[in-house]
Amino acid sequence: MMLSTCYSVLAPMATTTFLLQLLSTFLVGSCWIYLTVLAGLRLGSKIGGFVGGLPSTALLSFFFIGLSQSPEKASSATTIFPIGIAVSGLFLVVYASIVRRGFVTALLTALGFWCLSSTTAVILNLDRFEVNLTIYGIVMLFAYLMLEKHLSIRSISPDTGGHPERYLAARSIFGGLVVMLSVLFAKTGGPILGGTAAAFPAMFISVLAVSYKAHGIEFSRAMTKPLLVTGMITVAVYAVAVRYFYIYAGLYAGTFLSVCVSGVSAGLTYRFVLPRLV
Repeated sequence: MMLSTCYSVLAPMATTTFLLQLLSTFLVGSCWIYLTVLAGLRLGSKIGGFVGGLPSTALLSFFFIGLSQSPEKASSATTIFPIGIAVSGLFLVVYASIVRRGFVTALLTALGFWCLSSTTAVILNLDRFEVNLTIYGIVMLFAYLMLEKHLSIRSISPDTGGHPERYLAARSIFGGLVVMLSVLFAKTGGPILGGTAAAFPAMFISVLAVSYKAHGIEFSRAMTKPLLVTGMITVAVYAVAVRYFYIYAGLYAGTFLSVCVSGVSAGLTYRFVLPRLV
């Protein structure tokens, strides 16, 4: 009975287009994580965190919501999104605070915090975008000050310890699966759950896990600040752009314009903000 019910729910989604969407999400997510960790290995935690903080999961999530439902649905999913990325910023703070006690403990604790906080946000049904954006700004400033002042997170230079790069591809596949599941929930969960799932820190989890395996706890910990700074600027800008461009320009043009606007913010972040990080 239960199996037939699950099948009746999943069968309509298991179209060729849907499977191609999931496959493309997996491939893009895996490649993005590989490049993020490789950038950290070659160029240091600051650059690696910058690449990992770009709006990858959000881009895929909103695009597939718009493709499978409508651009209007994707636009409405951005309403709760600022709360989700604010919680993801606090996810990084929780992780950085306790990771020296053990990677698994830190990751599970931070993930539990994200789930509890996001569930609370969904129950409260925070449906005013401007208010959510204001809350996001306050929370992200607090998160940055925690990483910068209280936890004293510092960048780590390019790795010279000889960690083998050949394992990065296999570990990035794991990260791609996490991103794919996040996009799956965003695509099928409706505006509120979809917007919350789009903010799920899939890329953060994957980058932190692969960085830890490749470079150790301190390098993974050092990635949290550039991930936060890049994410709190470029991802928020992307969400605001999606909210309006998807309505007035449609899915494809709206995605292109949103990527362009977010790209400008990423360039400014790289030029003026990232060099100031210690």
